[in-house]
Order: sequence, then C-alpha cells, then structure tokens
Amino acid sequence: MAKKGVPIRHAGVVERFAARLRELRLARGMTQAELAQRASVTPNYVGKLENAGAAPGIDLVERLAIALGVTVADLLPTSAPPDPHAALKRQARHLFDRITDDDQALTFLVPLLARLLGGPGSP
Repeated sequence: MAKKGVPIRHAGVVERFAARLRELRLARGMTQAELAQRASVTPNYVGKLENAGAAPGIDLVERLAIALGVTVADLLPTSAPPDPHAALKRQARHLFDRITDDDQALTFLVPLLARLLGGPGSP
C-alpha cells in the first residue's frame, strides 16, 4: 500500500491504456460521465484512468470495452509507442546515406553541417 501523499508510479502500459481509453471514448463522442455510467464507475474514476492515475482491474477493463463497443484487446496496447527521436535518427541516416553519393550535394552539405555543429569551417 502506498504512503499517503506519495504518488504511485505505474508501468508504462498504464499510460498507454489511459491514452487509448481517452482516444476511443472521444472517437465515440462520449463524455467521461457517459462512459462512467455505462461501465458502472464514477466519472472521477474515468478521469483518473484517462490520466494514468489509476490502473484498472481486468473486470473493469472488460466493462469499459463493452461500454465502448470494442474488445478488451482494443483497450490494451501491447507495445510502447515508437521513440520519435530514434525514428528521426533513422530517417536522417537514410537521407544522409542517399545524399553522400552526390558530389554537388556534399559541397553544399558539409559547410552547412559545420555551421550547425559549430566546428571547423563555421564562422
């Protein structure tokens, strides 16, 4: 049991569940109060779930799924969302690999990169 006033740290799946719950509720044009009524919980608790302030039991996940007209699996994200920084790095590497084959592009690119990095050749 958590000490009073000390926030509970949930696993990442709770945040992903919270985002998915909110996304599905909004996609159906439902308010938190409407979802709460259909799932037999309080609107405050739906708010806690959507803010990742609470982790629901599996029975509640089922009630929420039924209230939203989806499967339990639709509410339970199986993996973390992709890291946007890693995706940008992969994209930059791919573009860089393509551009290094072009001598004219390299003539333009090298001074630009030097300026961006503040290295030799930068003003």
